Amino acid sequence: MIHYDVNAKQPSAHIFNIRMRITKPSPDGQKVSLPNWIPGSYLIRDFAKHIIQIAAFEGSEDSEDALKPITIDKIDSNTWECGKTNEHLILEYTVYAWDNSVRGSHLDENHAFFNPCSLFLMVHGQENSPCKVNLSAPDIEEAKAWQVATTLPREDAKPWGFGGYIASSYEELIDHPVEMGRFDRVQFVAGGVPHTIVVSGKHDGDLDRLAEDVRKICENQINLFGNAPFQEYLFLLTVQREGYGGLEHRSSSALICQRDALPVLNDPSLKPAYITLLGLFSHEYFHAWNIKRIKPESFMPYHLDQKSYTRQLWAFEGITSYYDELALVRSKVINTEQYLDILAQSLTRVLRASGRKKQTITESSFDAWIKYYQPNENAANAIVSYYLKGAFVGLLFDMALRQFSENRVSMDDVMRFLWREYGERNIGVPEGKIEEIIQEMAGEKISTLVFDALYTTKELPLEIFFQHFGLTLKLRGAVVNEDLGGKKALTPSTETTIFKQGVFGFSIQKVQGRIIVTQVSDDSAAQLAGISAQDEIIAINGMRVDSESFDKIAKRLRIGQEIKVHVFRQDLLKEKLVILKAPPLDTAEISMQPNMNEAQRRNLELWLS
Repeated sequence: MIHYDVNAKQPSAHIFNIRMRITKPSPDGQKVSLPNWIPGSYLIRDFAKHIIQIAAFEGSEDSEDALKPITIDKIDSNTWECGKTNEHLILEYTVYAWDNSVRGSHLDENHAFFNPCSLFLMVHGQENSPCKVNLSAPDIEEAKAWQVATTLPREDAKPWGFGGYIASSYEELIDHPVEMGRFDRVQFVAGGVPHTIVVSGKHDGDLDRLAEDVRKICENQINLFGNAPFQEYLFLLTVQREGYGGLEHRSSSALICQRDALPVLNDPSLKPAYITLLGLFSHEYFHAWNIKRIKPESFMPYHLDQKSYTRQLWAFEGITSYYDELALVRSKVINTEQYLDILAQSLTRVLRASGRKKQTITESSFDAWIKYYQPNENAANAIVSYYLKGAFVGLLFDMALRQFSENRVSMDDVMRFLWREYGERNIGVPEGKIEEIIQEMAGEKISTLVFDALYTTKELPLEIFFQHFGLTLKLRGAVVNEDLGGKKALTPSTETTIFKQGVFGFSIQKVQGRIIVTQVSDDSAAQLAGISAQDEIIAINGMRVDSESFDKIAKRLRIGQEIKVHVFRQDLLKEKLVILKAPPLDTAEISMQPNMNEAQRRNLELWLS
């Protein structure tokens, strides 16, 4: 048994104090280490850098007052080796916790949150040993009303209380994030399984409505796979001024959203931010099957001290992204028109990144560690998102399976097969196996489509398959600067007005009144003129521009107009001659055909129901 005592006694300094007991250390000198990355987030994060001090002691179970110091030496960036002992080995260490994300640990007077892989050292050679965690509240006035939210099995802790928790192995231990503090709870049952949403942070959201909408989504996903792989499920939602993200775990997920994303009491409207939040719930929940249990062979077991590679993230993340939005319409949380607008906006994001023409989606999966998770100012021109394009690959394969089989099979059947044959049996999915399953279900006619979608940079033939479902895909130029795609960007005035504004083809950030270029698109007017990322724009046609005047001036510029742009680049003044271009046809609009036939209507209904 490996024991961990977690004491948050220094919340104002953001420091956890950890006391760890190893009852049977290696006689050759016990090694311990902290993971370098956390499953679900493919970036080396070097959690060990947050360990401030560490010391080792030896002693028997009954001689706490007679502990003797022994040596502990750091042998690489995240590993320590202790001196030899035949007694119990006790490690005491402190961890700085000020990572306000879903991946690490965070502690202050208001709450504590941690992913165990950022706090708990792994005992080499005893990875499969059972673990016990004892959680203690900070000794401060604010913490007297604190509770604990986690799906770690309780040993002697009361529900929602401090005390003892257990895990069967280190891998199980690190797959249960922990929230400690004052929070709101709302519960529901889906598929016969109790679910809880814990909301931390100040808010005025309608949690009953949130719970009902999330319940419908969870029911849909449980019905898709046939059963839930957990006995309870916990959503840990942190509400704050800014931020968005989530991370999946085997029976819980950690989520962050902005306050205004929550639904408002007595307001039945579906605001875009709330739909996005529901999509986040849906995405991380779907992962309970797809990546937590249906997982790449290279992740079994996880090797958390080094990068683990797979070319299948297009399926484990991309197909999850496809289903996270599909579940919203299937559960009737949103309607068909809203779903098609969401699809159009996502496709617009794919089309506005020319990296899709240079990197295949399998290459993107393999290079996630060094490219997708470490983007630079040229990322949109160089890489493709296995989330975004992967979702449309999932959509394309689903439509093709349905069309080629006359609705006998679909991606639903692929996911159920993966669950039965791999997820439930705890077997890793070999490289290339998912596309093999798809081809076996649809036959030879889908082979070229699968190869082109995964291993080439050809555009996805979505419009061809949309016809089978009575849908129309239209690509147009943006009608206003804020046009993100979809029909809802259009108003009666924009539908009848030709958008004559010329575009630079760059993205900007407004910083304390300054205009800073953050990204320049391939073959854009800005790129052809020699404007670069990090340039500061100070004048257009001899007129000074700042964060207030830039948009007003830019809206008066026209297609084909030749303008002079003055920029500072590393304190050097440069003049650039820019010939503005028309907005590219990279804005998607997806709609139902007004005169679809009965077969198309039936295909659409089977797909979305």
